Amino acid sequence: MFILAWLAKIGIGGILGQLASAYKAKQQAQNDRERIAADERINQLNVIRDVQVAESGSPINAIIRAFIAIGPAAYLFKIFVIDKLLCPAFGGACATDQLSPDLWQVMWIVLGFYFLHSAITTTARIIKR
Repeated sequence: MFILAWLAKIGIGGILGQLASAYKAKQQAQNDRERIAADERINQLNVIRDVQVAESGSPINAIIRAFIAIGPAAYLFKIFVIDKLLCPAFGGACATDQLSPDLWQVMWIVLGFYFLHSAITTTARIIKR
């Protein structure tokens, strides 16, 4: 439960924050009616979470995620591999055009998704047990 609260606190996934709140409400319930309502809410959120986890494993979603990541991956490859490693090694000077603020925002969203997707699905699997 601590992990759910921590993930919700740093802003990862709305469903995890809702689950953390539901578990907290269950712990703070003062009568059976409140506990039953909290259990029903937890069960409902777990079903939504399970659907989201199952959907994230779909081959179609994987293909779409790969196509979305091609642009940022190519840009970062150009910067880190070609501009920083290969050009100086061969005595050349390479320069990559700067991205606009909007494109940097897209870059951070894509990178954040890829780094956090694994953490979220692993946490969901642990909670499911």
